[in-house]
Amino acid sequence: MTMETVASVLGWSMVINFSIFLIWVLALKMLPEWTYRTQTFVTSISRGDFDKIMYKIMGQYKIALLVTHFGPYVALRILLSA
Repeated sequence: MTMETVASVLGWSMVINFSIFLIWVLALKMLPEWTYRTQTFVTSISRGDFDKIMYKIMGQYKIALLVTHFGPYVALRILLSA
């Protein structure tokens, strides 16, 4: 597997994962009651705790994407352009 192929896979993986993140954010902003009801169907949780947990998990997911996808992608693109 060449470095160009790895960069391409990382790039498309980043696009897909950031799209999932965007859909998640939009669902929480546009359909907050629906997302809360779907989660309370599985477990009982207060609205305040739900908001805190979602905000925390979204932040961790975003950091993980930046570290595991964006950083390596930019590094590979720099190496390939040199």
